[in-house]
Amino acid sequence: MDYYRFLNFVGDPAMPYVAQAVLGLTMYLIFRHFSRIYIRRFLRTWSRSWLAFSVYLFCTVILMAYPGDEQWPHAVALPLHFIAQLGSYLHIIFILIGSYQLVFNRPINRKLYHSLIAGMAILALVAVVAFSQDPEAENERSLLRIGSRCFVSGIGFLFAGIVVWMSPKFTKGVGQKILSTSFLVYSLYQFFYLFTLAFSQQGDQVFQPGSRGLVNLLMIAVMSMGMVMWLLEDEREKLSKANKDLDSFLYSTSHDLRAPISSILGLTYLGKVELQEEKGREYMSLIEQRVKKLNMIITDILRLSRTKKLEVKFESINFNEILKETMEDIQFNKGTSSIRLDYKESADHFFVSDHSQVSIILANLISNAVKYHRLNQPDPYIKIGFHKNDHNTTITVEDNGQGIPPQSVNKIFDMFFRASQETEGTGLGLYIVKEAVSKIKGKVEVASVFGKGTTFIVTIDNM
Repeated sequence: MDYYRFLNFVGDPAMPYVAQAVLGLTMYLIFRHFSRIYIRRFLRTWSRSWLAFSVYLFCTVILMAYPGDEQWPHAVALPLHFIAQLGSYLHIIFILIGSYQLVFNRPINRKLYHSLIAGMAILALVAVVAFSQDPEAENERSLLRIGSRCFVSGIGFLFAGIVVWMSPKFTKGVGQKILSTSFLVYSLYQFFYLFTLAFSQQGDQVFQPGSRGLVNLLMIAVMSMGMVMWLLEDEREKLSKANKDLDSFLYSTSHDLRAPISSILGLTYLGKVELQEEKGREYMSLIEQRVKKLNMIITDILRLSRTKKLEVKFESINFNEILKETMEDIQFNKGTSSIRLDYKESADHFFVSDHSQVSIILANLISNAVKYHRLNQPDPYIKIGFHKNDHNTTITVEDNGQGIPPQSVNKIFDMFFRASQETEGTGLGLYIVKEAVSKIKGKVEVASVFGKGTTFIVTIDNM
């Protein structure tokens, strides 16, 4: 084998085709990987399309590097031509089948699937064998082989581009626009090249692109980028919809459970009043404690669902008023009356943020401070701070309660994590705080000394 001849040839005219073949192989591996992750039929079909495209280009490069002569037998070149021709046909056929599977969400009929592949194989064989024995029919061979590729690709990509653009199942995002536009432009380019090829065979001088390989490489690169972008956008939208459905389910289920829980709590209260036996009242107290625990969990789930579902609405907030509302809501929590609230009203107490999210943040932080306080000390307190400057607003909630163990400080914002098992809690309060702060584009920090107290600092950018 003449390696120097091969390397010299690949170094110039065939290089764009080598790049296309490598790009096609890369896209095959990417879509094959995605098809295994998302278990989508159309992704597997599109991966086959890129594999067929890669095979077609690799065979084309080999044929470009070794033209038919005494060193390259006709019997070897002919099968390579057939494989290249079939690969180019299957590339577009798999694109169309994948588009069908995507739009209609069902597999194509197996007999039709096999018939299409068989039909493309026959068409490729005819295109390669026709005029192959006639040394004088070089122009006819070129027109039939290259022209049929352009025609099939033009028709196929035109149809695929229209389907991608018009289908309501797509997200209408940037990825879809890039993909559909690249399909349509590639289709028009194939028809244009077929037109120039046909007229050139007649001896007419028609403008042709200087480097078809480079143009193809550019279009295929844009097409592959559009496919990946669309896939990511589509999966993100489906995930967002699934999250919304889950939030709605949690909200509806939790809300429906509140009524029977309230009834059970009422019955346990009556039981403790009516029952004369000490053992019976004890059992009622145990039931009441468990139901209150369940009620606490459901309340936190509803609060979390509310945090996620509510759209952010920025408005002017009076911090003095929202703090007063929060304290009224938690005034009957166990231990609240024994704790001193330390807050000096600020003269400049207005800031812009989302009222609901700020209310949720304050309620959870202050409730947590009450829940994990040390009521047996001389002066249990919760100190609230409010400070605003040109750039941001800072809200601090400081207490001299139990504090957080050093090994738990980095975990307290995790869902269902509880730093202390000695008090009632669901482990959702600080997770809800983190979600609410995130929605209003802020940040929350914590400083704690175990056994002495904790300070939470919420920083919100000024709008």
